Amino acid sequence: MPPDADFEQFSAAFLKPFAKPADSVYKARRELPLLRQEGQSIETYAAKFNNMNNRITEGTAIDSTTLALYFQQGLARRISSALVSSQTIATMQKLALVMAAAEEIESKLDLFVKQAQVEVPAPGNPHSNKQGRFSNRGSGNANSQFGTSIRTSVCWQM
Repeated sequence: MPPDADFEQFSAAFLKPFAKPADSVYKARRELPLLRQEGQSIETYAAKFNNMNNRITEGTAIDSTTLALYFQQGLARRISSALVSSQTIATMQKLALVMAAAEEIESKLDLFVKQAQVEVPAPGNPHSNKQGRFSNRGSGNANSQFGTSIRTSVCWQM
């Protein structure tokens, strides 16, 4: 402990060895429904979720349906929305299935984003890959107003 520690730091350090495991379980039980993905990958979020859940199972375990609901509520909106619209009720009631489905959706969304960023070279310049969306404007081509970037759509096939 640093020599300039205040009373709060001292008391926390002093009481740490005497802390009850129940305090950790209570804290985890309170924080689990509030855990959020917030920019993390599904894999990282799932690991944190499982770690916190493992602290809870030292006491009375939470049922799988409730855990699945907590996990889904903590997902990023884009993944949660796709998950709800693409999965059955039976899948949504089991934590392991929800986690697997969320990882699959995240990988599909990431692939979609990568594909949407690919651009087709402008006509007449097959080697250029740095053309803007409306690079053919004023070229006399009636279709030039639509640009040259690829437009794709996501088809959820699960």
